[in-house]
Amino acid sequence: MSILKRPPGDDFTFRLFFKLKNKVKSPANFIYVWSCVLDPIYEFGHWPAEDVWKVDTELDYRLGLEESINSDLVILGVKDHLSSGDFNYWKDSTPIIAEYLKNLFEYYPNKKFILLTSVENLQSYIGVKNARIVPWGGDITNHQREYVTLSPVLEKNFDSKYTFLSLNRNKRAHRAMLISLLYGLDLDKHGLISCMFRDSIDDLYDYTQWPELEIYRQGFSKFKSSKLALNDNPEIYANGNNDNVSNFKNKLSNYYRDTFVEIITETSYTEHCYNLTEKTLNSIYGCCFPILLCSQGSVAFLRNMGMDVFDDIIDHRYDEIADPADRLYAAISDNIAVLTNPNIKEIWQQNKHRFMNNVDFARETLYNFYSTRAESVFSKSIHDFNI
Repeated sequence: MSILKRPPGDDFTFRLFFKLKNKVKSPANFIYVWSCVLDPIYEFGHWPAEDVWKVDTELDYRLGLEESINSDLVILGVKDHLSSGDFNYWKDSTPIIAEYLKNLFEYYPNKKFILLTSVENLQSYIGVKNARIVPWGGDITNHQREYVTLSPVLEKNFDSKYTFLSLNRNKRAHRAMLISLLYGLDLDKHGLISCMFRDSIDDLYDYTQWPELEIYRQGFSKFKSSKLALNDNPEIYANGNNDNVSNFKNKLSNYYRDTFVEIITETSYTEHCYNLTEKTLNSIYGCCFPILLCSQGSVAFLRNMGMDVFDDIIDHRYDEIADPADRLYAAISDNIAVLTNPNIKEIWQQNKHRFMNNVDFARETLYNFYSTRAESVFSKSIHDFNI
């Protein structure tokens, strides 16, 4: 078994990997890797034990992965999303790491691959005869042991002047466009908005390469000259270990107390495939009505899992729109009444019990869904390959 790299807090999928491994009776290669080390931009320098400076790049990990393939059956577990930087819906064809995996499978046409992946709908990019895809839950499953004991934010500040929350740490085109739209529609005064990458963008459309609309350019100009309500340091992990639960307890919970709706800006947005992360999970524990900015169909996915997405309060028709620019505009414009409604506090109180139900869902049903589905799809893949 080859464990090339693991992300912090991946106990759920790591245990699931071993559970599925035990179902395989034929000789096979078992490989586990964090997708970030397969990204062409990956580079990490460190001092090994012999006190010699060494730089690891994606080439080292790709070589290590390929050197681990020597059996006719390969079980490959890949954690995290499969894009490098921003995926341009209008210009790019396949997320770069997904394309690498597709090419890898095609390079070994006589081998059988079972790919365990954090992303949903990966079959939209990888459809080769010698590979089967098993979704085993996104990064929303990380730090399971810590999250299931986390106290939700069920006591809100009803004197707060804000209605919604929008957290934007890492630079992504859809986040820059969202913030520009919020300012362009004059919604910024209603929300707690963070943007930790503001100083790294000088021209909105030069960076995003999205279709141009004047309302975004005007909003971006206003945003650049405004004082943000939240001006946090992007180095949010004190121990450098992606400690999302401590970040929630120490900082985010305070923001959730002051807000009642969250515009969740997930990592995935423009791709057909998507990885649900702690951003969605934090919103559940933060007990906010969700407007989910993720790939098309992600709201429907959560709804079908059993999460209450508050369809009677939030207009989620945007989730059905394929074009990312149109989906973003619809998500905000169709929900302006909710984002600006001072009575949202009373609406929240009337639905408080539903937030607790969602927390119960997040503590148990969510994990059961992912593990049960993974075992079922994995067993079918073994059957398809006559293993």
